[in-house]
Amino acid sequence: MDNKIDRNNQSGEQTQTFSPKNGDIRIILTHEVRTKGNFYLELKDGTKTYIFGQSHTLEKLEEEYDNGEWYELVDNKIEIDNFYLTGYEEGFLYELDDIPKFFETEYWGDWEYNGDSGNWCGIEENDDYETCMKKWKDYKSKFPRVTSREQFRLIDYNRD
Repeated sequence: MDNKIDRNNQSGEQTQTFSPKNGDIRIILTHEVRTKGNFYLELKDGTKTYIFGQSHTLEKLEEEYDNGEWYELVDNKIEIDNFYLTGYEEGFLYELDDIPKFFETEYWGDWEYNGDSGNWCGIEENDDYETCMKKWKDYKSKFPRVTSREQFRLIDYNRD
């Protein structure tokens, strides 16, 4: 991997910048957001309901440099961390382990959602690993952890 001196930064100081070559690999972190989503629950008393929210996932992936562009390598995403919110960019944070704590259920369906987005925590393309992790942790810490069933947003409607 080549490094070259960039003498054009705003402070006039010399800094080293990375000049990628074909075949170079880099590791990046991305924040994936699945909006307008829900879990389908079948409660022990026979009630059927949905828990509304958003899914937030921090993923690590590798990219390869080829002919001036970075390309994501196929099937290489690894989930680092995740959480759900009870609202749209608001509410309470919960994890899958929280569902049976607050609902008498032995079954809940997969996460279903209608929207995709990314990097709401502020991760930028040239952020290093530590910067990405700090932005993720700062974002995640904005939301209080769910402590009661009443803090979940339930949607009751018939499922076909």
